[in-house]
This record gives sequence, structure tokens and C-alpha cells, in this order.
Amino acid sequence: MPKCLSICIKVNFRSPTNTSMKQNFVMPNDSIVHHNATWHPGSVRNAVMDSARKLVESKIPVPPKSFFRKLANEAETLANEAIAEAIASKDEAPVALNIKIAHDLFYNLSDDIFLATENANDPIIAQLAAYFLLNAMDGYNKAIYMDAWNGHPDPEWGTIWGIHQRIRDFTPAFIFKVCMHGDVRFLAVECHAPNRHLPDDPRARLRARTMIVSGLPVIAFSPNEIKTDPDACVSEVNEALVTLAEELLSNPQKYDFRPQTGI
Repeated sequence: MPKCLSICIKVNFRSPTNTSMKQNFVMPNDSIVHHNATWHPGSVRNAVMDSARKLVESKIPVPPKSFFRKLANEAETLANEAIAEAIASKDEAPVALNIKIAHDLFYNLSDDIFLATENANDPIIAQLAAYFLLNAMDGYNKAIYMDAWNGHPDPEWGTIWGIHQRIRDFTPAFIFKVCMHGDVRFLAVECHAPNRHLPDDPRARLRARTMIVSGLPVIAFSPNEIKTDPDACVSEVNEALVTLAEELLSNPQKYDFRPQTGI
């Protein structure tokens, strides 16, 4: 077993078909959600549901309980897959990557769900925010949620995002900031567009739903799209983030999701 894995995970094989894993993760004392201090199967799922209960107790507008159950199951699956891949790998790079994924899901997801839902103050925006927390990527790095926007320096290379942050002369539901050595690209996302027929081709679909506002690309989803398939919405945003990241690398793609004329 690689050294970095042995530091992060203690594995006790009780039988060939029943694997019990204990991790030395310790929840921070100021965590919003109180749950078990050590990892065990089901702990990520429980943490998400604890966050949902805390949100309801705080009388914050939230998506339905069925949404949180689905989200909790997906987060638990991601954590278990990351741990399994870390255990199976013989190379330190994928071990470290998968340990980080599991670490972030265990330590940070439930708190980020609470904070993002509180900031959203809207069940539709909160649903998309939760799936951004799970799966938003710029093609190179996971997009990181920033509750205290402008409270930290921009990353040297990476993508951050926030909720209801003013950019130029408007305040979109979401703003993404792709950063590279002081250069940046912005992408805004809105969540209350009207229902309309869009092309089936994914790239044509993304271009059709994108508009330019104050010089910034804005991707607009309808509430029905977000409620029906939030993963598909995240995939379209990720496609746009990849284009912006490649642009910063001076490696622009032939495909550009942005319309050629602004409004």
C-alpha cells in the first residue's frame, strides 16, 4: 500500500466479501452539522440529511426532502467509489486524488450545502447549487464554492463560484470565476428562465441558452430543467468552464459556446 494511503485510511478486512474501513477523519468543532467524528459507511449520506434537517429547523427555503435523499445517496456513492479506487490503486497520484475527494465529501459537503442553501434563499437555486458542490469542474480542477466571496485571494490556477454576487451591473444567481496567474474569465448562471424548445445537440443547446449581459456570458436554465435533471445542467456549465479555462491556457477550442452578438 502506498505510504500516503496508509496515513489516510486504516483498513480492516474482516472477510473477503465484507470490508470495514475506518478513517482518521475528525470533524471540525465549528461544523454546522453535528455527526460522527469518524468515517463509516453511510456517514456522508447521514451528513447530508443532517444538513437538510438543520436547514428546515432554521426555516430556510429548501428543496423537497426527496431531493435531499437523492443528493445524499449520490454523495455517498461518490465517497465510496473514491475510497475504493484509492485502496485499489498502486500509484500515489490517484490515491491522493481520491483521498481528497472522499475527504472533501466527509469534511465539507454538509456545511457547504447549508451555507449555499442559506445564501440561495430559493429552492430552485439551492438545488442547482447542491449539484455544483458535487460535480462542477473546469476540465482541470473542481470548482470551489466560496461563501465569503472576495474574502480570500483568487487561486493561482482554478475556478471559484459564489451565489448572488454582484458583477458589474447585475447580480446573477451564480457567478463562476476561472483564474490563471492573475487573468480571469467570468461565467454567470441564471435559474428562472422560461421554458423553451432548445436544440438536441449539446453544443448547439448550450449556445442557444447563452446570452451576453454587460459583456459577460450568462447561461440561463428554467426551473423545470433544474428540477428534472440538475446533472445535465451542471454538465452544460462545465462545458462552458472548459472553454474559458482553455482560453486562459491560450489553447482556445474551435467550439465557443458564446453567441457572436451581445444584447
